[in-house]
Amino acid sequence: MKHTSFLIILLILGGTSVSAQNFEDFRRQQQEAFQSFRQHTQQEFEEYRRKVNAEFAEFLKNPWEQADSNEPLKEAPKEPDIPIVELPIINVEVPKENRINVNIEKPKIEKVEKPVPIAPVVYTPKPKEKTLLFVFYGTEGTVRFDMNGKATLKGSAEKDVSAFWSELSKDNYDNLLADCLNLKEELDLCDWAYFKMTEKVSETIYGKSNEMVVFHTWLLTQSGFRVRLGRDNGRLHLLLNTNVKLVDTPYWTLDDGNYFLLDGSKIDRMNIMGNSFSGTKALRMAFDSRNMFSPKETSLRDLQSKRYPDLQAQVACNKNLLDFMADYPATLEEKYELTDWAKYAYTPLSESARKRLYPAFKSQIQDKSEADAANIILNFVQTAFEYKTDPEVWGKERAFFPEETLFYPYCDCEDRAILFCRLVTDLMGLKTALVYYPGHLAAAVQFNTAIPGDYFIIDGKRFLICDPTYINASIGMTMPRQNNSTAKVFPL
Repeated sequence: MKHTSFLIILLILGGTSVSAQNFEDFRRQQQEAFQSFRQHTQQEFEEYRRKVNAEFAEFLKNPWEQADSNEPLKEAPKEPDIPIVELPIINVEVPKENRINVNIEKPKIEKVEKPVPIAPVVYTPKPKEKTLLFVFYGTEGTVRFDMNGKATLKGSAEKDVSAFWSELSKDNYDNLLADCLNLKEELDLCDWAYFKMTEKVSETIYGKSNEMVVFHTWLLTQSGFRVRLGRDNGRLHLLLNTNVKLVDTPYWTLDDGNYFLLDGSKIDRMNIMGNSFSGTKALRMAFDSRNMFSPKETSLRDLQSKRYPDLQAQVACNKNLLDFMADYPATLEEKYELTDWAKYAYTPLSESARKRLYPAFKSQIQDKSEADAANIILNFVQTAFEYKTDPEVWGKERAFFPEETLFYPYCDCEDRAILFCRLVTDLMGLKTALVYYPGHLAAAVQFNTAIPGDYFIIDGKRFLICDPTYINASIGMTMPRQNNSTAKVFPL
């Protein structure tokens, strides 16, 4: 369509009369001219990127200043989890109407800019091009690269890193970079998944070495991510700038943000290069993509509701996705504590889990009222899983993504609230909220009808309490000893 409009404009402005016989020749000429224009523009992009890299390589020659790290951040101590309460399996009780007057805490979550390359990177065909195969989280990837032409790093001094950076910035690595960026889009990878993928590409080429560290740093900067290099006793380290703080991770506060050391080293002082690469942005720790790792189903797990025994399913999860989730760093949202739990609630289930679990639900809730359907989902989450606290199982707090709750043998209140919100959103299309009490997390749902029970008003809409850890309780019922008037409510 763009090409056609371009031709029409040329015809009108040029007063050109084109016969049927030569129109195809004319169109071909104009398309060739358009391609030449595009190539010229891409050439300008490439020249700009090489210019910026050349300037940065020169900058890397400057002495790296020594800097002390901060103490690794610890999560604030949480109230001990309250004991669960279980009602007998009887007919669903209809709670009384009870509006709860509470200040709804709705934090403003700042929009973080997406890291993008400083200039578009496109694949350029080359004769007899070789490819490199790598595997991350059970998923094969291929990038075009000739191992015989890889650059080498002579040492860890500033001048050595500068020379290596200059070599990396030549055209030998362009197609590899373009392929990495394309894989990010094809697999719909979040920022952290892209970090792990490029880490694996770097390790496949250079092994675990200083060369790998610098190459990974180069690959991330060219992709738009803000990183720096540090050096300690001849060993180089990658320092990653993220939009939120990471827990139990050494970090340095520099002029443009916090930089985290992720290679497991216990270092409190190192020499760090003086600036970040032009135009780069912090890596976003949101789990906001599908992350389509190759499917590898876990063993089947039998799950069944106790009150509604016809609701039963054999569930399998994606083991590759579970492995990725297990590696996901714990983060600390200082502005509002519930935003971290919200990150888990926003995460969709894998296709492996949905294709087995959701048909079982749909067969039971179809043609049911909203109240009946929600009670069926709620009792499933209340009774299909065995309750144990995180300290009992993991020795520390560890929130689950919904996929993990379906897989691991035990879960606690926040895991259940997160899974319940995910199921209600997917199966009923209703809005949900997380409800926090000291030592406990529940949920609330905005129904289309006025269902009796304990409810909040959020932006003029009723959100009814639903507690996945108050065993056999119906929607609208608050667990005993919880004070709704002091609850913190986070609409998802």
